[in-house]
Amino acid sequence: MRLTILALLLCLTVVLAQEAMPRLRYRAVFQEQGKKGKKPYPVKGGKEKLEKQIDDIQRKVAAANESVVPFKGGSLKGLTGLLKVNLAVTNLGKTIDTTTAVADATNVLSAADSTQVGIKFLGLQPDINSLLTNLKSKRREFDKAGFKILDVRSLIRDSVTIQQGKADDLGRSFTKTLDAQFQPIAKQVSAQIQGNFSDVIEAYKGRGGKIKIPPKLVPKLSQILAKLAKALGLGKMDKGMMVDKNMMVLVGLVAPETDAATPEPDSAAAAEAAAMTELLNAEAASAEIAAADTAEANAAAQEALLATPDAELMSLGENENDLRGISPVVLDVLRSFEII
Repeated sequence: MRLTILALLLCLTVVLAQEAMPRLRYRAVFQEQGKKGKKPYPVKGGKEKLEKQIDDIQRKVAAANESVVPFKGGSLKGLTGLLKVNLAVTNLGKTIDTTTAVADATNVLSAADSTQVGIKFLGLQPDINSLLTNLKSKRREFDKAGFKILDVRSLIRDSVTIQQGKADDLGRSFTKTLDAQFQPIAKQVSAQIQGNFSDVIEAYKGRGGKIKIPPKLVPKLSQILAKLAKALGLGKMDKGMMVDKNMMVLVGLVAPETDAATPEPDSAAAAEAAAMTELLNAEAASAEIAAADTAEANAAAQEALLATPDAELMSLGENENDLRGISPVVLDVLRSFEII
């Protein structure tokens, strides 16, 4: 790491002794929206835009770290913590996507500009590595977060795998914007970050719960966790009670059948509005979880944790679910989201 910084600073000394080349104008590219048929919106490149995006990544990494460090699973409060982690990581991923689009829209920078932007990019490495190290150390806490009912370990692993791909795309696009003499250093930094991602993915191998959440339902995670919290409390209060569909609707356990999928944004402004909607959904879910945070619900969560040995989970296939021993109320909630 010190050698990398030293090499970059030596290049900086040489470059600043020369007359800086005029910076090329930016060009516009279109950032894809992820869903087929959705109109992409234009993104402008350039040195200033790229620096601004790198700063934004640094802020998002810090926010993600702040959500991971205090995280503790095994209680209903842990569900709120999981929501915070999921929201922070989702926001980080979106910022990385935008930064990649900005890099793609940026012409090759002069040597002087490459130095300035390169130093900023280099500054991301320790922050990202710190986040990944903390995430790796929290695996046991995330295993407890789903009470061995929901497979949070696989959820985190899949999320980290997605972020690894996004980071790789960013590294490749960013490297192309730099003057040729700096590209080997950028490739080295990207490779080191990729290696740390792989370490976390390896640490999260296996299963942490009986029920795996399909990737397509991750956008509804806040709703799922809020309903799970309610279901745990209701199921514990009277295991023999008959809970029909009407009662579940009455207490807000079943997701409304009229819920429409959140449309993909087709402009930068719409993307910001969608992000705000996600934040409001997470805050609403946190309020629901807080209301359901009773002694009965936490007792049910602890029972679920103790009832399933790790060896039993390790015998499950990657996408296999085990419904045995799960409260019928919880199962009905999971079915309402088409998780099972």
